[in-house]
Amino acid sequence: MTQAQAARAQAGRPRGPRSAARRAELVAVASRLFRERGYHGVGMRAIAEAADIQAASLYHHFASKEELLLESIYVVDRDLVADQLPILEAEGTYRERLARLVRGHVGHIGANRDAWWVAGRELRALSPEKLDEVQVYRRRYQHALGDFLAAGTAAGEFACEDARLSALAVLDMINGPNEWWEPAGRLAIDELAARYAALALRLVGGEAGVPAPAQARKRRSSAR
Repeated sequence: MTQAQAARAQAGRPRGPRSAARRAELVAVASRLFRERGYHGVGMRAIAEAADIQAASLYHHFASKEELLLESIYVVDRDLVADQLPILEAEGTYRERLARLVRGHVGHIGANRDAWWVAGRELRALSPEKLDEVQVYRRRYQHALGDFLAAGTAAGEFACEDARLSALAVLDMINGPNEWWEPAGRLAIDELAARYAALALRLVGGEAGVPAPAQARKRRSSAR
């Protein structure tokens, strides 16, 4: 299909819930193939065949393979921001909200393993412009968590001497299961998410039952 044909197909593609659901299905198929074969090892025809549709029908939903790649990565970066950041503004203590955020984050990895693999390994296949779009979401998530940890420290629930560094440490930790977790492994994803929530609270000095200000004073005195 030529670029002009693809553009016409994009302009006339259907909108609405059914179309959105079908697009999500196609993104899931593409994510699986990108994980199995690598982005450069998969063509649009192979994706169409795996989805049991004609290539022309696939172009009716997506103008290019890069658009499919971007949507696959957005499952992690854009959708995670939309789903998770409201937790930080919801009701509950800072500790409770951080625990919910971590459980949701790790659970998202378990539910979207192919997309997480793609988001972690195929960023370089995006054009610089598209890569910048993805990085905007990543920075927003990171900065929002840093601001939240700073506010929680000011409220006496955490003990983060450097909230931005603590946010990076938490994110490094809770992104980790993307590299090694398997459904058939020792821990189910819900159990893993709960354990990571407890670990995250320890990391920021917010263990249940341990006053964060006391921890902060202990750290300051030991640094003298």
